[in-house]
Amino acid sequence: MSSSRFLKRRALSGTALLFAVFCCVSGGPFGLEPAVSEAGAGVALLLIVALPFLWALPDALTSCELAPAIPVEGGYVVWVRRALGPFAGFLNAWWTWIYTLVDAAIYPVLFATYLREVCSRYFGTAALDGEGVRWLVALAAIVTFTYLNFRGTKIVGRTSIILALLILVPFAAFVVAGLAAWKSGAPLALSLPQSSGGWSSSLAAGLGIVMWNYLGWDALSTVAGEVDQPQRAYPRALLGGLVIVTLAYLLPTLVGLRFMPNESVWVEGAWPAIAEAVGGPWIAGLMHVAALVSPIALFTASLLASSRVPMVLAEERFLPKQFGAVHPKFGTPLFSLTFSAVVFAVLASKTFQDLVVLNVLMYSAALVLETLALIVLRVKEPDLPRPFKIPGGWPVLCLLLLLPVGMAGTLAVLSIKEEGWSAQWLTIAALASGPVVYASIVATRRSLT
Repeated sequence: MSSSRFLKRRALSGTALLFAVFCCVSGGPFGLEPAVSEAGAGVALLLIVALPFLWALPDALTSCELAPAIPVEGGYVVWVRRALGPFAGFLNAWWTWIYTLVDAAIYPVLFATYLREVCSRYFGTAALDGEGVRWLVALAAIVTFTYLNFRGTKIVGRTSIILALLILVPFAAFVVAGLAAWKSGAPLALSLPQSSGGWSSSLAAGLGIVMWNYLGWDALSTVAGEVDQPQRAYPRALLGGLVIVTLAYLLPTLVGLRFMPNESVWVEGAWPAIAEAVGGPWIAGLMHVAALVSPIALFTASLLASSRVPMVLAEERFLPKQFGAVHPKFGTPLFSLTFSAVVFAVLASKTFQDLVVLNVLMYSAALVLETLALIVLRVKEPDLPRPFKIPGGWPVLCLLLLLPVGMAGTLAVLSIKEEGWSAQWLTIAALASGPVVYASIVATRRSLT
């Protein structure tokens, strides 16, 4: 019997899903700043405007069609397995599980880093300067918000609304203050690369960062069995979330560049300083609040999404049956959440560099499988009820497949050109681990029968 049937049904409202999508995908424009310093302001803004259409929209539309059509726990894993078979389904689950574990582990570390800055600036204390203390702070965040996930999807949904507003309100105040102080006729200086080599280097530097900030639209399809009226909730949450995320990136970056045109200042964690240049200390204070909330929002929503993947793998006997255990009272995947928290606690003691390309390329590989599933299910199951059906027929479906493949291919080529093959070993190993693990499990099963 599937353990997912014991999960709490209709625990996540449509409104909560919208804000959970924002928290899972974005958490605000924190982490977007290096795109300006590394790629240049003009290229960064170009990518912020273009990638919603070239990268995010195909993923969002795929989820809009398949999540309401197949509203079951496991989401994209089930789509791919149903369309392309167990091997493809396993690869999709394995790759997404790896990158979400690594990706989510950095958020408690970022929280500890931002908290140290707040304590130093506003309280004049260096109590959080030690690495051991920061790890304990990160561990406390992991335990607290894993427990929140443990208590139920409805609580996570309500918390996501609060966290999203605590992020969006400071940035809205930042934009309003900036527009009010913007002198009419003042030009916005945007640098662009002057040569083909310059364009290549700028795109290589900025593409992965902006793609990373726009990924994750399929993530919450894994909790479709717990969403209230998923046929209506998913299209509204995903398409509405795409608009909110795009504006949350574009408007603050435009305003920030007007008052802080020095591109070298745009490094990770620069938003409070940029906010102070725009609106003074009170805007900077609000931005520090948003900086503390953002990694927690990302962590909480990512854990909600990723914890359902090992449950599905356990039901298919690719992971021990303990991963499918559901708490009888709270209706949450107890062992999966606990295991994830332990992994996060271990990884929180490390530093993470050069993981953006790894995450984006692994995500891209999984996304290609999901888009192929969308196309194959149109052929295999033409009568499947689809409350939301992507318009435009086969030309649009093919375009939805080619766009993310093209973006991922461009990123891979640019990364190899700039850094060489030797820098890609971690990505190659992570992708290769899927077929290796699958073959090992299948061989073990055969030897036992």
